[in-house]
Amino acid sequence: GEISEENQKGKHTTTSARLIPLAAGGYVVDTPGIRQFQLWDVIAEEVAGYYRDLRPYINLCRYPDCTHTHETDCGVKNAVADGRLDVRRYESYCHLFAGDMV
Repeated sequence: GEISEENQKGKHTTTSARLIPLAAGGYVVDTPGIRQFQLWDVIAEEVAGYYRDLRPYINLCRYPDCTHTHETDCGVKNAVADGRLDVRRYESYCHLFAGDMV
């Protein structure tokens, strides 16, 4: 792409957002001029439901109000421990649950 002589940064020529599917699952959003997304009005207790890959393990938790962060006998944490759930997805969940991305 073109480089601006004024600030030596790339010129943003993209004019529309695109949702790009990834082969391994998930998506990348290409948005012109937007550097960061932020979430609002996120209820911590609902965050696990936002992760489709966590859903099969939520009902396996010992406690119905399990946050999947510190409880014993947690279906989600057990799935991470035995390799059924990717640790990076779990870490992403923990950050969002803690409010790190909100």
